[in-house]
Amino acid sequence: MYPRVSPAGATLLLAVAMALPAGSAFAKSACDGVTTTLTRQVKSDYRSLIARSLGKKVKPASVNIESFMQYGNWSVVYADVPVADPGYFFFDLSGKSPELKDVWGGMAERSEMPDLVKWAEKLGANKEIAACFADRATAS
Repeated sequence: MYPRVSPAGATLLLAVAMALPAGSAFAKSACDGVTTTLTRQVKSDYRSLIARSLGKKVKPASVNIESFMQYGNWSVVYADVPVADPGYFFFDLSGKSPELKDVWGGMAERSEMPDLVKWAEKLGANKEIAACFADRATAS
């Protein structure tokens, strides 16, 4: 037998169910397991790396780090620089020092996520960082 629910109880259950977003509270994020904490040290380290990669005309203090993600031997930093549009800087961390592999800039729609994942994986990025990047780059 099923428990009886009063009309008031049924109304309350229905109200709670309708108030919950459709699966979003329980959906897995593309960045689950990816480190995204942007500390002062991370900002400082990546400002220097990005400035160095852009040449002598860019000083670390002029690089604005807006977001960070790392998984395994790969990191991606979204940064605003004075000599170009903001972009996602991809670093391979498997060597003695981080190596800039490429920069992605521009705008993308959610429907382009698979293409962005493929692009990042062609660089050698792991699937976790590729998926997190694609999610962030297509967020509105």
